[in-house]
Amino acid sequence: MATKANGTFGVGVWKEILKEKDWCWENMAFTMGNGTKIRFWNDLWCGCTVLSQRFPHLYGMAAHRNGIIEEMWDQNVGQGDWDLRFVRGFNDWELDMVGNLLHILRGYKPTLEENAVFWKGGRNGQFKVKEAYNLVVNTVANNFPKNNIWVDKVPTKTLFFAWEATWGKVLTLDRLSEKRVATP
Repeated sequence: MATKANGTFGVGVWKEILKEKDWCWENMAFTMGNGTKIRFWNDLWCGCTVLSQRFPHLYGMAAHRNGIIEEMWDQNVGQGDWDLRFVRGFNDWELDMVGNLLHILRGYKPTLEENAVFWKGGRNGQFKVKEAYNLVVNTVANNFPKNNIWVDKVPTKTLFFAWEATWGKVLTLDRLSEKRVATP
């Protein structure tokens, strides 16, 4: 898994790429095959939310929080079954949560095929640079507060200052200190 780009480690193109890793992970999902390399609780493979977020209480009780799907599947039982391990037995009030989890898992079963990555932002689940670019541009365009900046009865210099500040182009004291420029 990628790590945060900082210090002398992250330079040039890779530093910029690693800055966007969270965005990439949010726009990817896994199609389960044999279950290797897909973390059962922490990767998006089963529905729209990772299981650790959908069932935080059960995740807290899980014996193998970083286990992969392959480890959680017991193929020695008939046609196979989920073999989830928890650090303690369940209280009565927790049984509904377990039932809900098992109900969701009922529709998923590892196969002999390789796992696949599914790109949520594109057609047919395949990554295309153009579609990723459009996704980024549309996200920025939708979140950008242009209607709050370009308003009537505000001096032009103030409008342009607000525009530049919104894009992070104004050299404020904190930005100057980031660039290690001596400030008064």
